[in-house]
Amino acid sequence: MNRLAQLRNIIASLDETLVKSFCRRAAFRCNRGLYNELRAALSAAETANLFGSTSTIAGRVQIVRPLYVTVMLPALCAPGDDEDCRKCITADANCMNALVQRLNLSVHVASLKIEEMPEALRAPLARHDPVLLESAITNHTVENEVIARILEMSRESHATSELSGKIKDIYEQWVIPVSRKIQVHDLLAKYRA
Repeated sequence: MNRLAQLRNIIASLDETLVKSFCRRAAFRCNRGLYNELRAALSAAETANLFGSTSTIAGRVQIVRPLYVTVMLPALCAPGDDEDCRKCITADANCMNALVQRLNLSVHVASLKIEEMPEALRAPLARHDPVLLESAITNHTVENEVIARILEMSRESHATSELSGKIKDIYEQWVIPVSRKIQVHDLLAKYRA
């Protein structure tokens, strides 16, 4: 699992990019009117399954876009509109790209787990049971370390305690669960292949 530890270090650097992007975006209002044509966000499981079934970065950005705009953006930013929307659009693109890059590593983590095949994954994979598999891959210690790390990163980006709390909530409610479910999707797909 040495390569898995290396991937966790890469994930930490991508978390830093994502947290900084969230902090920069929070400086602007929500500006949801820029994205009125978007459909409602899918559930974490639906987002993960589509994400795992799509192989291009552009396709994955389109999959996370409704989640970002309809859930994360209102949680992160004050309501209303800014006069200069170009800065918001650029900040949104940076956030979505950082989010996709961060979630992409879940696919690589799943590949490593298939190669290493820890004992805890054998039964859930053999049964093709996504609920048991998600339970087997969930590592609360690692997830708590991620939360502690993103809180520290947000403070280093001069985020207020309120903004740090918002970013923490986004990670706990969306980034980590979607990441887990992407791993489940990919583990099941690769195990069947």
